[in-house]
Amino acid sequence: MKTDPILFDDFQPGVSMGEYEEVYDAQQARRWQSIFGSTAQEGANAAPEAASMAVVAMMRAYLHVVAPRPPGNVHARQQLQMHALPRLGESMRIAVTCAGKELRRERRYVDLRVRATGEGGRALFEGLLSLIWAA
Repeated sequence: MKTDPILFDDFQPGVSMGEYEEVYDAQQARRWQSIFGSTAQEGANAAPEAASMAVVAMMRAYLHVVAPRPPGNVHARQQLQMHALPRLGESMRIAVTCAGKELRRERRYVDLRVRATGEGGRALFEGLLSLIWAA
C-alpha cells in the first residue's frame, strides 16, 4: 500500500491506476430515497436513482484508487456517459486510468478516465474526471 501522496509526476497517461468494486445495494438506495423521496414518482427504484448511483460509484472509485492524495486538489469538472443503468443489487467493477496530464498557466491538470461494467461485463458508464493536482 502506497503511503506517500500521489504526485503529478506519478501520473502516466494511458496507464491503469487500479480498479474498485461497488455494489448498488439496498442501503445505498435507502440513503438516496431519504434525500430525494421513496416513491416511484420521486424517482425511487428508477432511472434517477440508478444514474445517481453511477455518479457515486465513479467518485468512490476515484477516492479509493487514487490514494493517498495530497491536500489541496481541485475537482474541476466531470463528464459521464451512460451506456446502461446499474441494477439494484448489481456489482459494478470500475477501472481508473490516467487519461492525460498537462501544465497550463502554472497549474497541474490531470484527467482520469473511469469505465464501469456490471454483471456479465455489460458496459454501464464511462466518465472523465478533470482535476487540478496540488503537488
